[in-house]
Amino acid sequence: MKKRSLGLVTSFTPEIFRCEYFTRIISGIIDALRNSDFDLRFIMVSEKEPPNPKTVLEDHSIEGLMFLTWTIHAEFLKATKQIQANIPIVLINDFTPDIQSHMVYCNNEEGTRKALQFLIGRGYRKIGMLQAPDSDSRDAQMRYKIYREMLTTAGLEFNPDYFRKCDYYFEEDGYLKMLDLIHHSPALPRAMFCFNDDIAIGVLRALREEKISCPEQVAIMGYDGLERGKYVVPALTTVRQPLELMGREMVKILIDTTEGNLKTPIHKEFHPDVVVRSSVA
Repeated sequence: MKKRSLGLVTSFTPEIFRCEYFTRIISGIIDALRNSDFDLRFIMVSEKEPPNPKTVLEDHSIEGLMFLTWTIHAEFLKATKQIQANIPIVLINDFTPDIQSHMVYCNNEEGTRKALQFLIGRGYRKIGMLQAPDSDSRDAQMRYKIYREMLTTAGLEFNPDYFRKCDYYFEEDGYLKMLDLIHHSPALPRAMFCFNDDIAIGVLRALREEKISCPEQVAIMGYDGLERGKYVVPALTTVRQPLELMGREMVKILIDTTEGNLKTPIHKEFHPDVVVRSSVA
């Protein structure tokens, strides 16, 4: 019997398969599909030359779509809905309340508040941040907004010397931006809140090379809860998102919709938790 197909829309870049954030979501998706009647088709979308959604849907006989990077490919999403209005679509993270599609997300505001509350509760007063690119990331925009808000609420100063915005989301970016902060800031922050674990792991590398002890001199807080954070030195304190579970939920929602069990878009919320390791004293 010929299998039915679901599509996974991702950026046309090898980083999708190098970054543990994405591979854990994809792992959950594949796990959920193993005993189903569906197979998975990867749809790699280039920002410069996006494919025609009509051609994609027809060539692959796709019955539903999951978007792994929907904010980057908002025009492809819009065009897909215009061409085939009834095709079920599931998005992940970058939560937008008024989006008219199924969405699976981890409460980003809650996770950021938990991270900052944890650092402030441990007595840290000079807290910096390594931000990610935020023009296409609502999660990045929200994390910065909450970071500033939490500092103000706690009566702490925002020091621009302690803030850097990375060009990408990867370890190398955290490494380079932390070196820049170390070499050009008058003083070091007592703690750094990093947009994600990859950036945080790059920060740990920069500190180690510059012989700055963590957490004794600078504590590091990550975000996402990646497995590799357990094995760096010191082990990374982080905010964990249940990424595999979220990937499985995307598939469940999509299959339920194709079988007529879901008629209107649902927004499935997950909750993050702080994982305490040794990079924060």
